[in-house]
Amino acid sequence: MYKMAHIMLTYFFVSLMFFIGCQEERKETPTKGHVTVVVSESVSPVIKQEQEKFEELYQQAHVELQVATSREAVARLFNDSILVIVSARPLNNEEREVQKRVHLTIGEYKIAIDAIAVIVNEKNPVTRLRTTQLDSIFSGSAKSWKNVGGPSTPIEVCLPSRNSANYEIVGTKILHGGNFTSPTGVVKTSLEMLDFVSEHPGSIGMVGLNWLSEKRDNVKVLEIADPYAPDSLGTRGQYFGPHQAHVYRGYYPLTREVYIYSRADQYGVAAGFITFITSAPGQKIILNSGLVPATMPVRLVQLTNKGNTQ
Repeated sequence: MYKMAHIMLTYFFVSLMFFIGCQEERKETPTKGHVTVVVSESVSPVIKQEQEKFEELYQQAHVELQVATSREAVARLFNDSILVIVSARPLNNEEREVQKRVHLTIGEYKIAIDAIAVIVNEKNPVTRLRTTQLDSIFSGSAKSWKNVGGPSTPIEVCLPSRNSANYEIVGTKILHGGNFTSPTGVVKTSLEMLDFVSEHPGSIGMVGLNWLSEKRDNVKVLEIADPYAPDSLGTRGQYFGPHQAHVYRGYYPLTREVYIYSRADQYGVAAGFITFITSAPGQKIILNSGLVPATMPVRLVQLTNKGNTQ
């Protein structure tokens, strides 16, 4: 009898400790606690600004940012090693098939419209290219700048990691699934891309919009024209730089959407951070960083012309 009572008392205390433990866990709120977020490298500067402002407003909340390629971030989300990621592209068809096959429920939040800027060395007289010329350059059929209206110097293609969003977006929108040429250089980060183009007069590369604030004296951004632009846009054959107004209207050909993907519940800091980014203060940070906000009205006050024709 005593033994049975001892067992029941032990069970009671174990159950009580478990209950208390659960109560302790629920003390985390959207503005108090910790979350780790894996961020696509090409949009990491703007998410860093979001993190700093969020933690300034809610000093008991901590957001740890880890920078990776978009493909690596998605893999970590699917492998249960991380609950929240910021991807500089939407999930591709292969990833959505995996999500469906494993019955994985994921929250999807579009937070911005970004663009990929095509950059060359300042010494290069070329200032604009058609998407068909970019296809020739990145596929390797054009090996000299003379082939696209420039000087008789070799083209030095610099590419990001094949796991990056920039690589995938350009491969889809410019090469239409074709293969990139063997590059002169491959870089891991946007800063390395800017440095490579700055140091190589014949080079061409690509970076996300929010990296353009990292000024390099010898780098310039090209205007791009799409000869196959939809009739509904009325922009066929016209050239546009990657400015917010042109990105917002869809005139610039190399745009992409930025998403947060989350497996987190609504009780923790993850939910608070997502809510902040999609709110007016968070979207203002996106606007000020050069990207286009996705969840608030945009008032266009610059570059209202449709561009120039050639």
